[in-house]
Amino acid sequence: MKNKLYWIWLSVACGPASTLVQKLLSEFNDDIEAIYNATENEYKNIKLTAKRLKALNDKSLDEAQIIYDWCENNNVGILCLGDTDYPKRLASLPDAPAVLYYIGKLYDIDSLLCIAGVGTRSMSKYGHDTAYTFCHDLARCGAVIVSGMAAGIDTVCHRATLDAGGRTVAVLGCPINKVYPRENRSIMVEIARKGLILTEYHPFQKTMPAFFPQRNRIISGLCLGTVVFEADAGSGSLITANHALKQGRKVYALPGNIGEENSLGTNDLIKNGAKIATGAGDIIDDFSYLYPSQIQNTRVYDYSPMTKAYDSFIEKKRTPSKSKPNTEKHLPMDTAGLSGTEKLIYDRMEFNKENSQELLELNDIPFSEILSSLTMLEIKGYIESRPGGKFIKKR
Repeated sequence: MKNKLYWIWLSVACGPASTLVQKLLSEFNDDIEAIYNATENEYKNIKLTAKRLKALNDKSLDEAQIIYDWCENNNVGILCLGDTDYPKRLASLPDAPAVLYYIGKLYDIDSLLCIAGVGTRSMSKYGHDTAYTFCHDLARCGAVIVSGMAAGIDTVCHRATLDAGGRTVAVLGCPINKVYPRENRSIMVEIARKGLILTEYHPFQKTMPAFFPQRNRIISGLCLGTVVFEADAGSGSLITANHALKQGRKVYALPGNIGEENSLGTNDLIKNGAKIATGAGDIIDDFSYLYPSQIQNTRVYDYSPMTKAYDSFIEKKRTPSKSKPNTEKHLPMDTAGLSGTEKLIYDRMEFNKENSQELLELNDIPFSEILSSLTMLEIKGYIESRPGGKFIKKR
């Protein structure tokens, strides 16, 4: 445990997206304990701001202990840069996160073909349908789809992968106990159960606008290729593409109509050397020989326009299920693994009734903690959200 406390301490002292972590590891021969025990004089070989020097000289582990305990109580994993299962693809970056907090299945990233799917929040139907079909195909072939769970194209990439029964990784630009955007609560819960959610921001960190472009280096860093589906000239997805290029990864772009705002960024990427992608096969063909046991390129569809998989899924959703009604008796949920606030909220809820957010407020507990606890209860499978800020208690 103490080793993890040192890593959490270092991540807080250096701040997110910092190159200082790697500089310190290089100076102290990858010895996290030596970094922690170093004196101010021993830091002199590294150029430090007064703020960072002060943070490194503060040897209190109290904040790190609070973060560690919260993660333990909420079944949130802590992956440190020095751990053997920390992705080497990410560890090689000059600004690799000292700590990653995660929920879900910790994939062996280095042994898998991971492809990033990114694009604008203000997508067109063309962007929506193409992103869905690409990611659906890629997932069926065995690729892991990585995105940022933002509104728009990111959400479509995750949705398509889940619908295909594939593996997806959501890299958050906020702490793991926050949902952004709020309407993505349900897909976040689904990814937590079927895929992997991770972030470098600890659960008590205040979310800042700078966090979202910062996390883009992690999205591209986990992947061998990045596909940009739609992007205007100022889209954040272009930041991801630029990170991918700097990291030596392949960049693909979906061509769009000349002059259309959402195509300005992707068409510019193509002009500057990105590979044109008109189907998932363009990407699979570049990597399938490296992953013969993972990738099945025979599963790539050959059709155009890129809507068949999406239309098929919509039709399936519209067709009434012929399965037999579920008569299984449900046992009461075991609440032993809940935090104090989560248990209070869960116990206060009634079965077979929509419980409003306001009725679940508790005296002497901040509303922000109530929202955080509701999110964790949903991720853990104790409750389900309903429209209008209401929740159903599960047995």
